[in-house]
Amino acid sequence: MHLPAAQPANVVELRTTEEMDCAIAQQFEYVGNLEQALTVANGVLDENPENAWALLIVARIHLKQQRNGLAYTLLKRSLELAPNRYDIKRNLSAACIGMQRLEEARRILQGIRREKPQDDKALALLCLLAVYDCNPRLAIEMGEKALAIKPEQWDVHESLGYAHLMRGEWAQGWEGYEKFIGSSRYRPKKPPHDDCPYWDGSDGLDLYVRGEQGIGDEISFASILPEIIPRMKSVTLDCDEKLGGLMKRSFPDAEVHSTRKTKQAEKDWLAGRKFDAHCLIGSFAFDRRKATADFPGTPYLIADPERRIQWRALLDTLAGKKVGIAWTGGYKNTFRARRSLTLDALLPILRVPNVSWVSLQYQDPSDDIREFKGTHGIAISHWARAAESADYDDMAALVAELDLVISVCTATVHLCGALGKECWVLVPSRPRWFYGLEGRGSPWYGSVELFRQLDEKWPIDEVAARLEEFACV
Repeated sequence: MHLPAAQPANVVELRTTEEMDCAIAQQFEYVGNLEQALTVANGVLDENPENAWALLIVARIHLKQQRNGLAYTLLKRSLELAPNRYDIKRNLSAACIGMQRLEEARRILQGIRREKPQDDKALALLCLLAVYDCNPRLAIEMGEKALAIKPEQWDVHESLGYAHLMRGEWAQGWEGYEKFIGSSRYRPKKPPHDDCPYWDGSDGLDLYVRGEQGIGDEISFASILPEIIPRMKSVTLDCDEKLGGLMKRSFPDAEVHSTRKTKQAEKDWLAGRKFDAHCLIGSFAFDRRKATADFPGTPYLIADPERRIQWRALLDTLAGKKVGIAWTGGYKNTFRARRSLTLDALLPILRVPNVSWVSLQYQDPSDDIREFKGTHGIAISHWARAAESADYDDMAALVAELDLVISVCTATVHLCGALGKECWVLVPSRPRWFYGLEGRGSPWYGSVELFRQLDEKWPIDEVAARLEEFACV
């Protein structure tokens, strides 16, 4: 979430003790001491629960901690008390975006623009909103206007980066993506030791690489490792704990540890180590993926052969084609509703004959499966020890032995592409930047085919017809 930054209060304008305390609270917030800021602001509200400034400060703290509903409620009251404060309106729009109340956010921001067309923070939020709406043209227009007023806004550079990536403008996209390193909690700088510089693209180094963001992001960026490892003296990869075994097997010339979410000071293996440079794994894209032709689209992950044998034996007990299915993806704050489907919505696909279905849901879908079978008589196997495992090696071995995977936009897609497994993806009309806005293929993965939702209509019948052909072979 990109929030309007708190600014230091102008002490000259302060007249009352409450105002002084709010200014102090805001200063604490501005330097990142949120706990102290909350304490001081709450002290103001203890004396006067109707102080709009204190309510705003508390709401902003909740926004930064992704408690959007709490922030929204506080900001609504704050705006009732001070209806002409634009900073309250901006933060209310940010809370709306966090809650995916995008139309409400748009109304608020457009109202600000009518009254203050040069409000750089409102423009920044309109840029973000346009990215979420998958309108890169508008995002770029709003973002460039915001940067013309105030150039150093990392959150705008990030939004612009995603807008360009959405359009396949890779060089411009990665430039924006790199500019929010160290400014966002999603891309923090965590050097292995204090005097370790960030990688500048040089070769021949002892390089420490950290994974980043979600499992799918980490898998996709790992596609660049085969090009980076030979250029370096050594590469040490610190990845998500779920990916340790899979990465070690797939990249034997790298040193792999699965501790990226552990605090640096608590990593025993890191004690006393020295590296020439460090970077996040996504920074390789800026160096190696500046045009569509730079994406090889070839498999690069290797599933565990022994586990594959075990899953092969189990899958052989099922009839027909063995097809994996994933029907929900993401979380509420990553547009789960936009990119998920129900089993009933998938019925034309699931009733195709000569197919045995295997659930790849990462959360327990037992109730959905039981209800669906009771209504339609169609069985879906779900093996939690793979799909819900804390070790992605289990999931990779199962996926590798399937004949096909049909999935909504989730990490399963990245796993399939990285393994070279054929995967048909049901892509919403407003997808994440990774899926682009048009086309059937993905530059990242040659084995992945995209079936896009058009005019709010999912291509269920098209996929069902394709599956009938596939199942007959």
